[in-house]
Amino acid sequence: MIKEIVWVTNKTGLHARPASVLAKTVRQFQCVTTLNYKGKNIKPHSAMALLTAGIKANSQVELICEGVDEQQAISELKRLFAIGFGHD
Repeated sequence: MIKEIVWVTNKTGLHARPASVLAKTVRQFQCVTTLNYKGKNIKPHSAMALLTAGIKANSQVELICEGVDEQQAISELKRLFAIGFGHD
């Protein structure tokens, strides 16, 4: 299991486009991925689950990946958060 803290850098938080990118990326890996936001555990496999969580701009999120490709998954997810998912 790998845990990392990341920041939501998008000006409007985790809105529809970044949520879709995140969900699509998570589904590419075999490991179990969870986001912890304000004490809520979120399964980020669907954009709807991410949007419902209401993750705001400049928020801290804990990424948790556990499984066979956890290192690759956490690295890619950290990269996406760092670049703001390529969207504002």
